[in-house]
Amino acid sequence: MPDVNFHIARLADYAVKNGLISRADKTWALNMLSAALRLDSFKEPPDIDDNLPQYPSGILSEISDWAALNGLIENLPAAREILEGELCGVLTPPPSSFAAKFEEIEKHYGIKKATAWMYQKQKQCDYIKAQRVAKNLSWTADTEYGRLDITVNLSKPEKTPEEIAAVKKLGVAAFGPDAYPRCLLCRENEGYRGRLDYPARQNLRLIPLKLKGEKWFFQYSPYVYYNEHCIVLNARHADMLINKDTFVRLADFLERFPHYFIGSNADLPVVGGSILNHDHYQGGRYIFPLHNAKTRKTFKLKNLPALKCEVLDWPLSVLRFTGSRRDVLKAAGIAFDAWVNYNDPAANIRAYDAQTRHNTVTPMARIVKGKLQFDIALRNNAASKEFPGGIFHSHEKFHHIKRENIGLIEVMGLAILPGRLKSEFEELGGCLIKNDFKKIKNSPAVSKHYDWAVELAGRYRFTPENAEKILKKETGTVFAEVLQCCGVFKKTPAGDAALDSFLKTLN
Repeated sequence: MPDVNFHIARLADYAVKNGLISRADKTWALNMLSAALRLDSFKEPPDIDDNLPQYPSGILSEISDWAALNGLIENLPAAREILEGELCGVLTPPPSSFAAKFEEIEKHYGIKKATAWMYQKQKQCDYIKAQRVAKNLSWTADTEYGRLDITVNLSKPEKTPEEIAAVKKLGVAAFGPDAYPRCLLCRENEGYRGRLDYPARQNLRLIPLKLKGEKWFFQYSPYVYYNEHCIVLNARHADMLINKDTFVRLADFLERFPHYFIGSNADLPVVGGSILNHDHYQGGRYIFPLHNAKTRKTFKLKNLPALKCEVLDWPLSVLRFTGSRRDVLKAAGIAFDAWVNYNDPAANIRAYDAQTRHNTVTPMARIVKGKLQFDIALRNNAASKEFPGGIFHSHEKFHHIKRENIGLIEVMGLAILPGRLKSEFEELGGCLIKNDFKKIKNSPAVSKHYDWAVELAGRYRFTPENAEKILKKETGTVFAEVLQCCGVFKKTPAGDAALDSFLKTLN
């Protein structure tokens, strides 16, 4: 392995080439990188490779290898990430100058150029894990609702047993009122070193925003699931809350970022996202399958004659309003107020159990041909004896593929599936090719897929050439069925009648 000075020099050259630092700052950067590695001096290597990579993760990995070999860090993924974050933090422009550059580009060249610049810079400084994200498996599946997007998440690392043991030994709480930062979305994450139980964020940069006159921040997700996947977070650590103010903030965001979509996870367990203790939204520059959904039916709202009102032909129950900002915000407020307190026992919809609220929405917004468009997905998290995990949640027979919450991204038609499926499908496909159902039933990894495998074997003849293709296609079908589970008004005659009853309450 080349001397560590070689990799330090390459990392500094990478930063200069990509505009993270100026050439005048190179000597300073070499000294700062050396200091982070506890070196007393930097020795200029005789030969430097001019063929620099697109992203720095390979160089960083070489330095982490050296650091682990020399006892500077434990050879654990989290420890490596902390060191690599520290090195990249040296090379990432400080928050004030980063935000100033963003605003300068926005002023002179427009917001599209500014977001493209920031997105690229956050990949170049290794905050966005571009090379890890490239490992994700992605494909599309044709369903009765049109194309659905499927992703198997292989980029976000899971804790190793060694890391879990090390964290347990620390005896600290990663999250909570006494933790710092209090959660993964707090403003205090910017520049945070990280711990074995908490990710490094030294290369994270935030852009200040004003939404509804309040202080918010704009950042990108380190493990992007789609193009320019951004997070908009409240400056205050406050619980997720959907109300009419939410709709105003989404509309305000689009006035500055009209080339993006923006939406929010629901604010209740089961139907919400994974982080419910910090108010935040997600957006980006991507056309989701939901955006191309057809119309199931149209309806009218009293006193809003110019507003286009639709129910989408989608597995979840989604209302779409398209028109002026004033009309769309008014309609979204009407729909929200009506839904929050709506009950229909025949359709298993109950708004409350005692003081526990069950009805909420997943709102999504974008600009289409100069008009504001809101999609409002109706959500309910009530449970029953038959469905203790949630009546309108992924049902147990689909848990072998997807049991996690269905949040904003998946409501819009992009499945985020667990990384375990890659190896499981390889094993399952091999068994199906050989018709070895005994092995499937007895395998700790794939026995959960047994009933599904039997059903697929009744419809397909599996071969080495088609096994992977069939499993991917049928996974898309399962995802569509999971989304159907989440639809409060089913696409049936009874569901249509129940939907019509709800729509009448809007007027």
